[in-house]
Amino acid sequence: MKPARTFSFFLVMAIGGLLVLFQSCKKKEPQPEPIYLTVSIPGSVMQNELYYPLDFRERSVELDFNAILDSSSVQGNISFSDKFGTLNSVFKIATYGRKIIMAFKPGFFLNAGWRYMVSIKAALKSTSGLTLPSNTVIEVRTSTRHLLIDNDTTKRNSIVCISDIHMGDPRSVALGYCWFSKNAAALESLLDAVIANEQVRQLVILGDLFDEWVVPYRISPFDPASGISNSRDYFLSIANSSVNINVINKLKAIASGGAVQLVYIPGNHDMLLTKDILQEIIPGVIWQGDSTGLGHYSPLNEIIMEHGHRYDFFNCPQPLSSPGHILPPGYFISRLDAEGLMEHGSNKIQNLKYGNGQVEFLAAWTTAYEYLKIHYSLTVAADSSNILMGGIDNYQNLLSFNGTRDMYAANIEDVWPATETRNAVPVSMPVLMAILNGSSDLSFTAGYEYMESAAPKIFKIVAFGHTHNPMIKVYPDGKEYRGIYANTGSWVNEDLCSKQVRTFLVIKPGEWTGSDLDVVSLFQYNLDSGSGNPVPGFIPVLLSEESIVSSNK
Repeated sequence: MKPARTFSFFLVMAIGGLLVLFQSCKKKEPQPEPIYLTVSIPGSVMQNELYYPLDFRERSVELDFNAILDSSSVQGNISFSDKFGTLNSVFKIATYGRKIIMAFKPGFFLNAGWRYMVSIKAALKSTSGLTLPSNTVIEVRTSTRHLLIDNDTTKRNSIVCISDIHMGDPRSVALGYCWFSKNAAALESLLDAVIANEQVRQLVILGDLFDEWVVPYRISPFDPASGISNSRDYFLSIANSSVNINVINKLKAIASGGAVQLVYIPGNHDMLLTKDILQEIIPGVIWQGDSTGLGHYSPLNEIIMEHGHRYDFFNCPQPLSSPGHILPPGYFISRLDAEGLMEHGSNKIQNLKYGNGQVEFLAAWTTAYEYLKIHYSLTVAADSSNILMGGIDNYQNLLSFNGTRDMYAANIEDVWPATETRNAVPVSMPVLMAILNGSSDLSFTAGYEYMESAAPKIFKIVAFGHTHNPMIKVYPDGKEYRGIYANTGSWVNEDLCSKQVRTFLVIKPGEWTGSDLDVVSLFQYNLDSGSGNPVPGFIPVLLSEESIVSSNK
């Protein structure tokens, strides 16, 4: 049997070799001649099937056709314009085979974050007589000035957005369960840059600057021995922590400096924060809360910002499932997570969202609870009253994990419509969608709540935090998009998050820049290791940029 198998193997190899040889020797079919001229911008990929991005520092626009051009047909058939009209006097044309170079004359420079149109008449033709199928317009959008690198001092026209810093109290740092302990220097540097930069008009923090949730369940959140008897003490303790004090001082300088407005929207991890407490810590900060534990901010008619937990079943305020309290189920899962972090150290699990793809509360709770137990090898007596509360959110007595689960399970799904009303959700959503929002990037939800016709008011730019997943997406995909969804990401320790951290958004509204575009940019703030300085500084690295036609057009 062995020789037969060997023969079969060589027979298959021989046939395969002949097939390869046959294919390689086949005469290639001639490619059909083009019917029309086509044109593109080399080195630039069309974005959203709509426009070509171009660096605003470019000194020319290059057009690439699919056939050699008749140079005598070029003059008079290429036009360049912006929102104010034609700009044909600012460039000279050179033709090289298939390419046209529109070189800008000395003294003319492209505006940053601007929209330009290259118009090509169908009279332009190739040497073989090909023409465009019709008059063609190519849209070009220039990049914005990169905030903190290129300092445009003409006017303050930018909004910087950060969120999810998750500063903890001194106990969290000492015992190793703080989410924010390694990025303090980077955030201090960014805030210095905001203070110094003359483009910035507003710094908006989209929640979770403070973290009152990440406390191991065996440690009481309120502990008079630690100087913490209530939420006010807790937030003051966070603000005065040695890790956080410089950040707080720089926020105070921004809030009181007069040049930059500091705006705060509460998140879920600081949903017990109040306007009075925050303004005691940072005098002059602009509080943008609405319902207790929630907030939103609209700096201009077409822009809306919030933390994002309003739509997250596990993490939004839940005052109706347990009267007298607002903390949701996610709070208690965070307490279990903090216990594992304290006992066993970091292991990149902070991207766990409590819905986890499950379709009803009990399944979602069980998945998150069991995952954390296994992940951290925790031994938890689920029926024991071992969750120390100390009075937080009016919980005076100890709680158990199973008891807490059952408390919510009794009615949390039934009261969801009333919870949405209390939480001022713009467009009602099913329980299933709200549960799944615990494991989503919230891009669909942002569109559903603010960019679809059912929304009470339509917005073009929606900025959230909460997910720790920095991103920019158009909604819906494709050239007909109506809006941009942007997420700030987070400033948590890098070893706690599988997503990029130290990220922030810059929004440049056309109403402030004079452009007919609103531009949203996503940056990561990194050490400049290539600077050659003995002590490298931090620089913003552009990750993504999108734009949409502004109402200012």
